[in-house]
Amino acid sequence: MLAAFKHRHPAIGLAFLLASAALSAAPKNGAPPHTMDEAVEWLGGYLQVDTSNPPGNESLAASYLARILHQEGISTRLLVTPEGRVNLYARLAAAEAREGALVLLHHMDVVPAGDGWTRNPWAAEIDEGRMWGRGAIDSKSLGVSHLAALIDLKRQQTTLKRDVIFLAVADEETGGSRGTKWLLEEHADLFEGVTSVLNEGGSNRASGERLGWWGIEVAQKRPLWLRVETRGRGGHGSTFNPMSAVHQLLAGLEKVLKELPPPRVTVAARDYFGALADFHGEAFREVFGGPDLSTVEREFQRMMREGRSGQVLLPGMIAFFQDTLQVTSIETPTNTINVVPAAASALLDIRLLPDTPVEEMLAIIRKGLGRSPSIEVLLTSPVASPSPTDSATYRTLTEVLGVQAPLVPSFITGTTDSRYFRERGIPAYGFSPFVLNGNEVRGIHGADESIPVQKFRQGLETMREVVQACAAG
Repeated sequence: MLAAFKHRHPAIGLAFLLASAALSAAPKNGAPPHTMDEAVEWLGGYLQVDTSNPPGNESLAASYLARILHQEGISTRLLVTPEGRVNLYARLAAAEAREGALVLLHHMDVVPAGDGWTRNPWAAEIDEGRMWGRGAIDSKSLGVSHLAALIDLKRQQTTLKRDVIFLAVADEETGGSRGTKWLLEEHADLFEGVTSVLNEGGSNRASGERLGWWGIEVAQKRPLWLRVETRGRGGHGSTFNPMSAVHQLLAGLEKVLKELPPPRVTVAARDYFGALADFHGEAFREVFGGPDLSTVEREFQRMMREGRSGQVLLPGMIAFFQDTLQVTSIETPTNTINVVPAAASALLDIRLLPDTPVEEMLAIIRKGLGRSPSIEVLLTSPVASPSPTDSATYRTLTEVLGVQAPLVPSFITGTTDSRYFRERGIPAYGFSPFVLNGNEVRGIHGADESIPVQKFRQGLETMREVVQACAAG
């Protein structure tokens, strides 16, 4: 069966995959089989569905997952936005719920494959012990682990103490406005009584085959995506025009980059690096192991004074302490070399620290650009409290996972759809059941994304144990 995945074109193989997924899901000899082998096949079929965003095309993926669930007697709802973006919702209900519902959340869309692949990104080829394809890690493998855990609950006729919701959403890679955000706004009734969410964002530390710790994401930076536009006198490229729209834009952006707030230590960063102190050397522990922020602040001052990083605050760590801004695109109405355009715009990807006010950053943008720039907010996120580490769900994660390695409540510099639940006071935890080292995750958002099949299988069992412990009565 798996050999059939190799080099199969998704448009040709999808109907076959949908049918085979349904057949493979059927119980054999009246007994509920273990889902592990089937889940490897489910992942292969899922990876063959091209859900590159833009445009997303999540409808085929949602139908694929829904057919597997329907074969198990689990009903689903396809929730479609006015623009046609499809989200999938399924719910196993407890006969007598004693706790609030648990959501198993992942996104169906993936970033475009891009260049540089040495294998077909939509073939789900298995080679060198790995399954290759866009979404193999981010985040279709997570979704299949949720799917397998849910199906295992149903097949084993597990007595549930809470409802379990399987949620596969659209549009996460471009902000989630047509996925999780839309669902919570337009279908809030489906999430009444939800008290916890398991989602992507976990960052486990592995060295070779050794697991150092489980990184459970509880806090993250917040996105502020902007389109800014300047206008000026257009004309011929041979003229003297220092205040053209493009020149204004470039000069303004340079000012903005120089005016960004200095690095600072938030509570989220202090707690995260403090939790890591026991896993690093004495110098790290001296800076981050203290009861307050003073030692970290002194280290920052020393770094700024000496103009270089030290043994503790390394270059890549600055994003945990800094509001960052990246200019990701500059556009004009024309692309002719001898024409001065009358307008110029840029896309800005800003990632705010957890407690930075949005208006504070917008004021810096306005001041830097000057001359009344047009600023369009494409995506923003309000301040939200981190997910607590004293909740029943986090305690369960500790009980189940702690036998293998300690847990570290993590702060990440990226963003996930967990923020939409946290904004509503619902704890959400980024948890990956897969123990992957640095070399094994290099393909995320790049070429040759893949996941080791054996580690995927091990992760299925880990997720099954976690969901059982969270949901079983």
